[in-house]
Amino acid sequence: MKLLLAITNDDLAPAATAVAAALQRERNARPSVVYVIEIGPSVPKAAMLVGQLEDPQALAREAVGMRPVLHIEHGAAASWPFEIAVGSVAQEVVEAAQREEVDLIVMGLSRHTTVGRAIGNDTVREVMTIGGVPVLAVRPGLTALPKRVVIAVDFSRASVRAAQIVRRLVDDNCSVHLLFVESDSPRETTESAEGLQLIRSRGVDDAFAELIRTLDAPPGMMIEANVRQGRPVAEITRFCEEIAPDLVAVGSQHHRFLDRLLLGSVGKAIAGDGRWSVLVTPPGMIEHTPPVEVSAARR
Repeated sequence: MKLLLAITNDDLAPAATAVAAALQRERNARPSVVYVIEIGPSVPKAAMLVGQLEDPQALAREAVGMRPVLHIEHGAAASWPFEIAVGSVAQEVVEAAQREEVDLIVMGLSRHTTVGRAIGNDTVREVMTIGGVPVLAVRPGLTALPKRVVIAVDFSRASVRAAQIVRRLVDDNCSVHLLFVESDSPRETTESAEGLQLIRSRGVDDAFAELIRTLDAPPGMMIEANVRQGRPVAEITRFCEEIAPDLVAVGSQHHRFLDRLLLGSVGKAIAGDGRWSVLVTPPGMIEHTPPVEVSAARR
């Protein structure tokens, strides 16, 4: 698994770096690092750096100086490829991920004010929107592989893909809480329609059983199925307040324009809340992931 550690905030770097190191150590991940300096009126130094970083020698010197600041100068991290970029933060992260052809982007996640969330001033959510690869947004409290995880599922290809990726990122002895929210007004998307059809034809218990089977959990992993009713974002949030997870995973789906405009995706809403580390898989990944199939036998 190739991952890109995208550092856009020095204060959030330690936790994201620690998780990247844990993934390398325990999951044989191959991290590379991009440190992005945003250009804008609030960052006058960035404009001065643009010219400097066009000189390869100056760029190399700057990178050497930044490694100790980011705590990637010792051990395995010292060999991580490292680049500095200047520009639009989300765009630079996405372009680096595309160049490196990574399987996962790891970023730091902070909790913004209500006003900040309302105006969409959130780099992580922007990367989730345009990135095209899974994004693991790490809160400062998470410095190892997650041990308590909530996976929001609707048995669509998107949520199945999210669950399968989580299986590669968590501690082998973790507790996994699968959560299905029965919505009074489900949004009509290709992916969610598949999940609804499955549930109507086979039942929630069978859908959960087959999803759990596909995860091939190790002996120490506890998996629990949960069903709630209501609005997905509200119910996922309430459930997470009860469970206090290290990580919340959501599969992002294609929605009609009006749905995106008024509601946004569940994954970006949870990331915008900022209380829990979040994994969001993009809709583009699900085209080759078949929906969950269940047998006719009922549990």
